[in-house]
Amino acid sequence: MKQGLRYWYSVFWSEVRRNPWADGLRDAALSGRLRRWTELLTGVVAKSCAAIGLQVAARGWGDSVLPVPRQEYLGVDFLAFPKAGEPGWKKPVLAFELENQPETDIIAYALWKICMVRVQWGGVFCYRREPEVIRGLLQELTEGVMKAVQPEHDVLLVVGTRSRAGDFPDGFFRPYHWDKGFQQFRIL
Repeated sequence: MKQGLRYWYSVFWSEVRRNPWADGLRDAALSGRLRRWTELLTGVVAKSCAAIGLQVAARGWGDSVLPVPRQEYLGVDFLAFPKAGEPGWKKPVLAFELENQPETDIIAYALWKICMVRVQWGGVFCYRREPEVIRGLLQELTEGVMKAVQPEHDVLLVVGTRSRAGDFPDGFFRPYHWDKGFQQFRIL
């Protein structure tokens, strides 16, 4: 489903360039207000999923997707469901964690959760102040999570960096997908 993942990311990229998302995300990154960054990013992800015809469940977004209304299901920040079909219980198709904590173990936990959910593909958004540390983060997540759990679905990891926020959004978000064959994250 890499084509689906790539297509969704292109829709996300178009949405993130719009205001109020662009200015708000840039300002939150430059000021280090990561809670605000997460709130705005949730909106961008929700709009991106809605644009490709999905129904969303996330804090502050979405309607009653399942018979038991919640903003979050399964302890996952963001789930997207197909709109079509009968009302009732249905499987999510996409899952996202939007992690604003800098600790690698917490990012690893978010990635592990996404790998455990049965979806077509999932993603984690995280944040690093400096782009130079991304390589180390990718290595730690590869060795600590991805090789251990061997996810069955496609996985996207998007890293935002504060130091590149001045030329937002270009250079700010770095998308990586998990290459199962080579057992490593590759730029999307």
